[in-house]
Amino acid sequence: MMFALAGLAAAALVLLIVAIGVTIWLCRNREQRRADGKTNVGWVVFLIIAYLLSVSYLVFFVLLMISAFTGESVTVG
Repeated sequence: MMFALAGLAAAALVLLIVAIGVTIWLCRNREQRRADGKTNVGWVVFLIIAYLLSVSYLVFFVLLMISAFTGESVTVG
């Protein structure tokens, strides 16, 4: 079970890295895309979903690891 969760955490980390890369690419090519008349709506939707999925799962995985190693339940809030 932990290997499956670790695999999902690795996928979430890759998704976060891709989202950061797309964000940098969009910032660098903003003027060119604007001159070409292209919109960023699709990319923005992708980035919002990617950041929400990856960050929330990585936080869950870190809390799960803390709970597994300390033996205590970790709650937020």
